[in-house]
Amino acid sequence: MRSRFCWPSVEVIVVDDGSTDNSLEVLKAYGDRITLISQANAGQMPSCVNGFRRCSGNVVIFLDSDDALHPDVMGEIAKVWSAKASKYQFQMRVVDAKGKPTGGILPQYFMHPSPEDVRTWVTTTGAYPTPPGSGNAYPRWLVDRVFSFKSDFVDRAPDSYLLAAAPACGDVITITKPLVDYRVHGLNHGAFLQLDDERFAREIDLARRRHKFFTEIASSADLHVAPEALNRNLIYVCLRTASYTLRPDIHPIKQDSAAGILIDGCRSFGYSQGFSFAQRASILLWIVGVLLSPPLFRRTLISWRYASAQRPKWIRQALKLFRMAR
Repeated sequence: MRSRFCWPSVEVIVVDDGSTDNSLEVLKAYGDRITLISQANAGQMPSCVNGFRRCSGNVVIFLDSDDALHPDVMGEIAKVWSAKASKYQFQMRVVDAKGKPTGGILPQYFMHPSPEDVRTWVTTTGAYPTPPGSGNAYPRWLVDRVFSFKSDFVDRAPDSYLLAAAPACGDVITITKPLVDYRVHGLNHGAFLQLDDERFAREIDLARRRHKFFTEIASSADLHVAPEALNRNLIYVCLRTASYTLRPDIHPIKQDSAAGILIDGCRSFGYSQGFSFAQRASILLWIVGVLLSPPLFRRTLISWRYASAQRPKWIRQALKLFRMAR
């Protein structure tokens, strides 16, 4: 964990989840500048719950150990503060294992999403453009509500709960500025350096369980969610495409087919879901290409989408030029 803040009141809770190196010695050197919780290995979700129960601030950021907040993060949040906000999300600057910027920014916005945009996208397509864990700040009441919500959603990452619940509980405020470094080193839960054929099935399972949790909490807030929302989501259809193509033997959707995926992809094209027309077109073209191209070329197409370092230079330049999904 690394952070330096230009803010008068910062509370840093560090949870050592059964480390086996010299982490505890390093952390103890910070003295009373941090609140240290040392526990037997319990996993990410219990660690975040334990850390949250010890904090007292009104704004909570769950900082992953391999990410780094920028000093002006709280100042930027203060500029857009709202009593109706359930989440503040900001862009992340992608860095490599040594901390060198790669030039990547996530998520990429072709427009500045309003809270109403986010709510529409998530209720009609099951998702919305959002950064992973460290790219979000939450009011304390939202975290308390989500961590106390009764559900059978079981996952190791707390952002699965929080990202899903935020649009149903209040306004998601978007800051289109990188305010945290996101380090990609090959072991991240949500980032690919090399293609992992089995990972797509896990990502589909996560997306389905996250959507189920969202529908539960949306129902408690009297927010209507379209029954076919998830199958209208282009990113989810992309995951189905990759999983069905690479590992049909472990594909988690038993009755899925190439025709069904293609039909859902075409239907999804009609929903904005935070993408520009060009971005939606590029995603649909990729889905069609993977499903209809010769078997030997399918893996290459999938690799170009999910392992960006393997894309040819001309593809990177074209995506940048036309502001397509990268």
